[in-house]
Amino acid sequence: MKLGTLLLRNAAIGLSQLEAALRNQVLYGGRLGTNLVELGFIDLELLSSYLAELSGYPIATPTLLEEADSDLVGKLGSEEAHRLRAIPLGYIGEHKDTVAVAVVEPTNSSVLEELSARFERPITAYVVPELRALYYLEKHFGLPRRARFIRTARTGSDGDHAPDSERRRSQPAHGMVMPPTLTLEPRKRRASQAVLPIGPADRLSAASLAISYGAACERIDVAESREQIADALCDYAKGRVDALLVFLIRDGNALGWRGYLPDPSMLKTPIEELSLPLGGASALQSAHDAGQPFVGYPPSAAKPVETKLWTALGITEPTQVVVVPIMVKQRAVNLIYAHVIGGPPPAQLVGELNDLSHRSETSYLRLIRQARGS
Repeated sequence: MKLGTLLLRNAAIGLSQLEAALRNQVLYGGRLGTNLVELGFIDLELLSSYLAELSGYPIATPTLLEEADSDLVGKLGSEEAHRLRAIPLGYIGEHKDTVAVAVVEPTNSSVLEELSARFERPITAYVVPELRALYYLEKHFGLPRRARFIRTARTGSDGDHAPDSERRRSQPAHGMVMPPTLTLEPRKRRASQAVLPIGPADRLSAASLAISYGAACERIDVAESREQIADALCDYAKGRVDALLVFLIRDGNALGWRGYLPDPSMLKTPIEELSLPLGGASALQSAHDAGQPFVGYPPSAAKPVETKLWTALGITEPTQVVVVPIMVKQRAVNLIYAHVIGGPPPAQLVGELNDLSHRSETSYLRLIRQARGS
């Protein structure tokens, strides 16, 4: 039985709520339970109880996770903990002959076998929801959560953050990471100020391209996951641009997801840790609000959002940028950012990125229908 079926059978959620969570899962990733919690349909405690019922494994409670054995944590190491999504809790038995481990996928036998080999002992698995596991992986192993899994607090009418008790259960206390404060200029709505037209440009040379435009179209058209869509966009970028990033749009922020740089060693901040606000004048904001490509110079003279992005990428300031939104039912769910150092983005590039964004929308809608079983 699947989690969604179990929740429906017990009237923990309604069908429309399940469909909304499945839609978000297709667009933003994460496990189904994660998306249900983020949407406020269930809380982590209820999710934990149903995961325990579904898997047949006991719950890794916050108390157990807080008191995780430091020696076992060190023995597992951050790389393996991240890959296996596992947190060792402690020894079991008088002779310490068994190790208790909290895992996101306790029914995955290969994960348990790897953990047993690592600790040279049998494993007793405990189930832990993805959101809670990511929080404690960050706390015990220093593994930063991706921006996608960090939600901002609700705000009241006066703009102050709501108290901790009112925050989403997906965001444990002391785990909040807010986007950095930036001084943003007022938004400029006039198209003449936000978008600069570009003239005809030489056609792109096919000599150094990783994949052809046609191949990128085909890969997106038949993509079986959101990751395959993003990978096709990044492969398309190779040989065409000096940088391309795909952002998720959530809670008024552009969150780094996937990207391409000719020299990844230049990165100052991992792409998945980027969080850029959409609250002021920027190329990202312009494309997001208009629902159409932005091409030209950043609309803000100070360029606070773009400067933060370029600093994170470890690159020199480009003269012009292109930002193309991926829309799903008239709402931007992704932004594709790209630039070419030393000149404006070629017209052919802009047109192809725009077409790839439309194909991505079509594939997203297909994946959502498949997830819903319709």
